[in-house]
Amino acid sequence: MLHWLGEYYVQEESAALPVQVLNPEPGEKVLDMCAAPGGKTTQIASKMNNKGIVIANDKNPKRLKSLHANIYRTGSTAANVVNYDGRRIPKELKYDKILVDAPCSGEGNNSRRSFKSASEQELKTLSNVQQKLLENAEKLLKEDGRIVYSTCTFAPEENESVVEKTLENTDLRLKNIESEIEHVRGVNRFQDTEFNFETSKTVRVYPHHMRSGGIYVARFTK
Repeated sequence: MLHWLGEYYVQEESAALPVQVLNPEPGEKVLDMCAAPGGKTTQIASKMNNKGIVIANDKNPKRLKSLHANIYRTGSTAANVVNYDGRRIPKELKYDKILVDAPCSGEGNNSRRSFKSASEQELKTLSNVQQKLLENAEKLLKEDGRIVYSTCTFAPEENESVVEKTLENTDLRLKNIESEIEHVRGVNRFQDTEFNFETSKTVRVYPHHMRSGGIYVARFTK
């Protein structure tokens, strides 16, 4: 009952990690680039004590209903909903912090749901979208701002590979993540592919770490 009254939002512990790493503060301008259904948006607004501006964007118009509902239910008065393709969000505003909780293949939820593994073509399509989201996020970020990139998949093609290409194609710098949540470091090698050594600054949380969904998190600065 308290959940429906907006007293709290039910969320897995691992799902809370990206916003913990983002560390939004009162008075900041924060963009949640892929926001629906709103769990991380409401977490951001709560950490800011609803002081500042939170832009909650989602590309899919059908998902805006749940986003609006969760923002209203939790009293997240700092949050404002917009409907853009994250790769093409207008650049009128510059943000202190940006969360890119990107669309992904969802392998991190395999322990609780039935998923078919993504095909090679699907992984290629997803990783291209993810990289373009990060490239646009760089353009929307203030100097010395922070971007947190997260997925709920284990596929290196969507994680370390995207991070590596982002480092090559932008002026973003990767920052080390420290967390009390049980985790392992991002991989430097997968099968025959080697990644930039800096990917060890990123973190992976597997389902056995806390009996929740898996997640990957990287932190950039400009």
